[in-house]
Amino acid sequence: MASPISCLSILVIPLLVTSLFYQVSNADRALVASVCHNSTDYEFCMSSLLSDERSIDCNLPTLEVISVELNEKVLEAAIQRIPNLLKNLIDPLDKTRLQNCKNDIGDAYQNMIRASGDAGAETYDELKISLTAALLKIAECDNEYESSPKRQSPLSDLTFKMGRLIDISYVIVNKILLG
Repeated sequence: MASPISCLSILVIPLLVTSLFYQVSNADRALVASVCHNSTDYEFCMSSLLSDERSIDCNLPTLEVISVELNEKVLEAAIQRIPNLLKNLIDPLDKTRLQNCKNDIGDAYQNMIRASGDAGAETYDELKISLTAALLKIAECDNEYESSPKRQSPLSDLTFKMGRLIDISYVIVNKILLG
């Protein structure tokens, strides 16, 4: 029969190890939290950046790469969604609007690919230019649906995320440049 001390050690040791990892994890989240406190949407920022396991233990340049890669994934989702949406549209104005968005999102994606290279090369002035160009293209897509007759964009959920992710990228690059 096991002694009471060995039974306690079986229970206590895992708790100690877990608490140590919990403390390290909270310390590593501090960088992500410091970025997210300066973003437009703290909760979105935290959930987005922490969705990538590299963000737990990284520096600002790596966090910048992660933020850009997350935006690339959202842009890819939009690019994949558009053909199915176009197939189901009947209204010529809706088709034109979505076709224009397809071009804008494609251009934004190319700008984000450039931003990814800029982030990886740590050329932050060029990165800001690429991010701004992508943001402008995303805004052009959104603006397609603002003219009369005003309608909800079928991509609004994704363009919203793109804008938030670019905001996060700006926060990170500004933290890098300001030291």
